[in-house]
Amino acid sequence: MIIDLHCHPNLKSFNSGFPNPKANMWEKIEHVIENKFAKSINDLTLNISKESQCNLDNMVAGNVRVFHISLYPTERGFLHLRNVPTALLGKNKINITQSVVTGYSADCIKEQKKHYKYFEELNKEYNYVKNQQGKSPDGKNEFVIVNNNNELQKALEKDNTFIGIITIEGTHVFDTGAPETDALSKEALHKQLTDNIQIVKNWEFPPFTINLSHHFWNHLAGHATSFKRPINGLVNQNRGKNKGITEAGWHVIRELLSTRNGKRILIDTKHMSVESRKEYYAFIENHNYINPNNKIPIISSHACANGFKTLDSSVRENDIMAKAKTSRLFKWSINISDEEARIIHDSEGLIGIMMDKGNLGGIDLIKELSTITDSMKQRKAYAQLFLDNVFQLVQAVGEKSGWDIIAFGSDYDGTITHIDPYSSASELPKLQQDLKDYLENKQYKKHLWFDYTPKEIIDKIFYKNAMDFYKKYFV
Repeated sequence: MIIDLHCHPNLKSFNSGFPNPKANMWEKIEHVIENKFAKSINDLTLNISKESQCNLDNMVAGNVRVFHISLYPTERGFLHLRNVPTALLGKNKINITQSVVTGYSADCIKEQKKHYKYFEELNKEYNYVKNQQGKSPDGKNEFVIVNNNNELQKALEKDNTFIGIITIEGTHVFDTGAPETDALSKEALHKQLTDNIQIVKNWEFPPFTINLSHHFWNHLAGHATSFKRPINGLVNQNRGKNKGITEAGWHVIRELLSTRNGKRILIDTKHMSVESRKEYYAFIENHNYINPNNKIPIISSHACANGFKTLDSSVRENDIMAKAKTSRLFKWSINISDEEARIIHDSEGLIGIMMDKGNLGGIDLIKELSTITDSMKQRKAYAQLFLDNVFQLVQAVGEKSGWDIIAFGSDYDGTITHIDPYSSASELPKLQQDLKDYLENKQYKKHLWFDYTPKEIIDKIFYKNAMDFYKKYFV
């Protein structure tokens, strides 16, 4: 069995048509490449999969029994490109480019560019996912959504049942990060945020987690640099990048974590700037010290290690290509430092290791691994790199319980540069076997196994640690 803490089985199907989606979450969706220009864009972005990676049929094939369904109204920073590429290509070619890369229909992209109605889109996406529950088209499997660990355990008792847990990527969904947000008074903004959070908490299936930040400024918290060349030449992440948490952001944090207004929604720290993370971690450390029987865990659902000793050292250099060119790990500050691994451990939190090779390894290393033509050699090389990220975090904690924080969060269908031999969720059993074989055959870094066997290590990463987390916090 596999548990995936972060994926998007809903995104391509939900955005398959406007005003109504044309596809369901079981379907394989291939990106439309219907003319010469679209083919040229496809050729330039071959590292990004051009078909759905975690549609529900792929989840079944990969035995991904439990998965966090990340709702994501597309940030307009993705759609409104910098002036130069827009002027050079023209609107029509820009639309084609975005459609080829995302797999969204051109009609959806055109509509989304007209407005910033994030909260309206969020509710539509949530209702779409909720209504997808039921039997697969062939009648052999079933998709359900659960609200807590008790419901999860009951659902797992049924064979051929695949279980979704609702999450959200980015608090822009509460209708911030728009030009109109700048004009709101403090009182009006707080009321809007409070009201929208309350609506979400009143859903039949309120989200388990939400990322405070994503790729662009949302008026609530600074984000980390996430785009490399050539994407950073097309979109502009600069506003709000590397800033801390705003007053409105703290209001959102308190409303989400409160249990007085409904279920607690945990903050997912992936994509937050180092400054925002430091501020949030101090808040959590203080809360957990005062409330040892009501701890709030820190979760980073889809992340990698950067190898820096401290949070501060990870931002001494700017996150530019040269910073990660020759390193084995990807050294940008969006990834997790040793200090941060210990903070997450002390909070009883989780880190989901992701399937984006561009975040797992340094730039030159990934180029080298991508050119390996022998498939088994390439699989072994990527298995070692995946494990290097895991061992970096375990070593940072420095004790056996370091293994308790490691989980799996693929980010499939999140427009990632996936690990070549494991292009979709259907390939994950192969990844599990490759990791286990690498540990056994190489006795790789055995001094950091802390007496666990390779099978026990792989089981902890791919489902046991998440299960233990659900027992404590999915209530």
